[in-house]
Amino acid sequence: MLTHNLDHRRYQFSQLENGLRVLVIEDPSCDVSSVAATVANGHFSDPVDCLGLSHLLEHMLFQGNKKHPQVDEFSAFLSLHGGYVNAATGSEYSHYYFSVNDEYLSTGLDHFAYLLTQPLFKLDSIKKEIKAIDAEFSLKIHDDLRRLYEVHKETANPEHPFSKFSVGNANTLNQLSHQEVQRLLQILHQQKYVTHNMTLCVISPLSTESSVKLVHQHFAHLSATKAPNSQTLPPLYLPKQLGVRIDIAPLKAAKRLIVTFALPSVQKYYRTKPLSIISELLADEGPNGLLGYFKTRGLATNISVGGGIEGSTFRDFNVNLQLTELGIGQIDSMLQTLFQYIQLIKQHAKMRFFNEKEALLLQVWQFADAIKATDEAIGLASAIFYYPPEHLVASEYILDKPDPAIVDHILSFFVPSNMRVKVVSPGAKTTRVSRWYKTAYSFSPINPALLKKLQRIESNEILSLPDDNPFISESHTLVEQKDAFSIPQKVAAADGFNLWFGQDHQFGLPRGDCYVSFDCRAAIDGTEIATIKRLWIAILNSHFQQKYYQANVAGLNYHLYSHQCGFSLHTSGFSAKQLSFNQALLEQIHSFDDFSKHFEQVKHQQSQSLHNNLLNKPINRLFTRLSALMQQNTHTPLSMVSFMEKATVEQVHETKNSLLGERYMESLVYGNWCEGEVEQFSKNLQQQHAFYTGHKKLSRSVFNLCKQDLLLHALPCEHPDAAVVIYYQSPKAQRRDTLLTILLEQLVSPVFFNFARQEAQLGYLVGSGYVPYNQHPGMAFYVQSPQYSAQYLITIIRDFLQKLTVNLLPYQKKWPDIKRGVMKQLCGKDANLGMKSQRLWSALSNQDYLFTQSQDIMNELSNLEFSDLMSFVNGLALGQNIGELILYSDPNQHITPSDLGAVSLDDISAFKKHTPLVE
Repeated sequence: MLTHNLDHRRYQFSQLENGLRVLVIEDPSCDVSSVAATVANGHFSDPVDCLGLSHLLEHMLFQGNKKHPQVDEFSAFLSLHGGYVNAATGSEYSHYYFSVNDEYLSTGLDHFAYLLTQPLFKLDSIKKEIKAIDAEFSLKIHDDLRRLYEVHKETANPEHPFSKFSVGNANTLNQLSHQEVQRLLQILHQQKYVTHNMTLCVISPLSTESSVKLVHQHFAHLSATKAPNSQTLPPLYLPKQLGVRIDIAPLKAAKRLIVTFALPSVQKYYRTKPLSIISELLADEGPNGLLGYFKTRGLATNISVGGGIEGSTFRDFNVNLQLTELGIGQIDSMLQTLFQYIQLIKQHAKMRFFNEKEALLLQVWQFADAIKATDEAIGLASAIFYYPPEHLVASEYILDKPDPAIVDHILSFFVPSNMRVKVVSPGAKTTRVSRWYKTAYSFSPINPALLKKLQRIESNEILSLPDDNPFISESHTLVEQKDAFSIPQKVAAADGFNLWFGQDHQFGLPRGDCYVSFDCRAAIDGTEIATIKRLWIAILNSHFQQKYYQANVAGLNYHLYSHQCGFSLHTSGFSAKQLSFNQALLEQIHSFDDFSKHFEQVKHQQSQSLHNNLLNKPINRLFTRLSALMQQNTHTPLSMVSFMEKATVEQVHETKNSLLGERYMESLVYGNWCEGEVEQFSKNLQQQHAFYTGHKKLSRSVFNLCKQDLLLHALPCEHPDAAVVIYYQSPKAQRRDTLLTILLEQLVSPVFFNFARQEAQLGYLVGSGYVPYNQHPGMAFYVQSPQYSAQYLITIIRDFLQKLTVNLLPYQKKWPDIKRGVMKQLCGKDANLGMKSQRLWSALSNQDYLFTQSQDIMNELSNLEFSDLMSFVNGLALGQNIGELILYSDPNQHITPSDLGAVSLDDISAFKKHTPLVE
């Protein structure tokens, strides 16, 4: 199997006698074992009289099996042993995956094997899961992505299975009797969920021999059943569905031009990667690239390239532009510019781009920061269907057959007659309404005169392809490590300035992270300055986007973002050139003043984003509101709208000067750097900082609910679903309360999910979570329901909590396992360098300057008894020393606070003014 010379993991690919193909990876750096299975079955298999059947089948596999008949038994087991399970159904494949502490991998595989192969398909469970799928459908009925996707389906070849309604709902799944649906589920499962049609990937710290033995133990007994014959697919689009324009009216204030080129499958070219070459050229955000040209003329603000639906015989390639109001009126000229740029790519020699891409892919592969193990397992289980065993690991990175002729062949499909133009605009003139999501759209052939004009394109002297990338480093070496910097040390301190430096002694990669945070006294002066700060940061990001696009391509990433007390800059990726890159960005933050250039575009974009916030699904809006209520310097999107709409360039200049004038700077440099490099970086930062006034780190206190009565807050929302969030603030921000809250969430999460989704059938979007604000622990229970009122949801959630002590008593015997699972999550190995850097940066934010949090957690956790948790739960159920805040949205009902024994929280500013902060 092809790997690189720095990959010290062990791989073993094999095929069991029954036909199951398995990839096992031994990774000693893993903290848990991750397993994924891919089944070659998706919604393309759905019968026309039972659309959504494959999706229902996925749900049914979690409703008990012959060995483990209890609903969600697997999920409950995993939650107690440091893991979780999930699944997804696609067009041609379905994916199932779980993680678990490695000592329980055998039990996990036992559950997994029976889940996949021995489902019960009980009639009462079928009835419940059809309701769950219908609730899922209702939840997404206002999702613009789903709505656009359906229009795409309705305008494709009706004989192609892509055109089918894939999610399913009560209408499609109740067309037949439940007995007939049960029969169809059994048939589909017997045909598709067979060993020759399934793959498995296991990533574990266990040896390959041990993992292979476990796979044999739990999967070898399955009968050898051949995969069904693959169906012959018709063309995805008929001739009349190409060379067309589709106008779509969104719910949110979106303006987009999406140009789709219909391609055949390009899977066989994975060693040439022609679409990768084409994508990077079209997506170049430099001043003379496609986006730069449109930005200069005020037509577009963002571009994304290359996404699109993909299947075994087809591939869509999208050029997706976020438009301005001016751009909506100039679609034809923008199409002309697009084809001018495509023509430029066609005429240009391409080996330079192959050479650059090959070098970058090799660097990224050799020095990649590890990704989440479950995500990797899903990708590799799927890859078994696409690639030969020797290239399973290398498939995304190998470029050993550069061939400009293949790029030219793929570009031959990039012609006007082979495109579909989607224009998304609130003012779209429409003539049709989609069947399931009720999306208004129109469909018409592109004017022949325009097609002819686009076919005879003239060159555009302003456009040009990108130059050689100046951010690429030819070599990456590891610096000498010093024991003194195995944990970060403060290496520089001045008035209002601290810099910490640590070296990575764990991962051995030429990478690193550099954080620079600004606490600005002016940032806490109210909603208006917070709004203008948001606008300033957005203008800077727009500027960086154009100036430093090639840095991202070369593996240097940046993230400039607002926080409640100011803003932060985070750079990451290869360590070579990163500190100078970070310094260049900081210099631009201080010196860049040309705010008028793209001011109106960015301001409109930010206003649109704030307005669109008001159209998010109710649960999201409730959590956004909760964040604003709990934190002193966080503001609601609604309160920021008017300030954004009235913002001026002069205000941005004033705000920038106010923010930078008085500040506290803190920085962490962690990774592959030597002391001398960091000293120079620190000197540069201090010289810059010396021109401004320093102050101490600003407080991030939260409001104290524990001293308040039960609070009730109503959020107006036009969405038809009722939604509720009940938030419990733990008594203190001490480690003990934090651990008790986390332990409680770990235990109660699967219990509440099963109760709310399965037993009470409240809706699809239900759950609970650990929700801290500025390190003060808390926990939230949430439900969004298409059928029940908010008052009913509140009553049933609180009734559940009253019985929580009884529900949790059976877990007393498993208390040591539960504590071990939480300890592994909180104190286990960092999965990658990025996670370790983030953990250390969080420790600095929490003023854990000795970086002993992990050891302190272990000590505190080992002393906690089950009785401590029960006392904590009783306090929650009785409302003793616990803060409780209920937020709800219900278009059909207003709740009288006294009915709940609550006090109404109506005036947010008054609440923030009069409520004490946590000491």
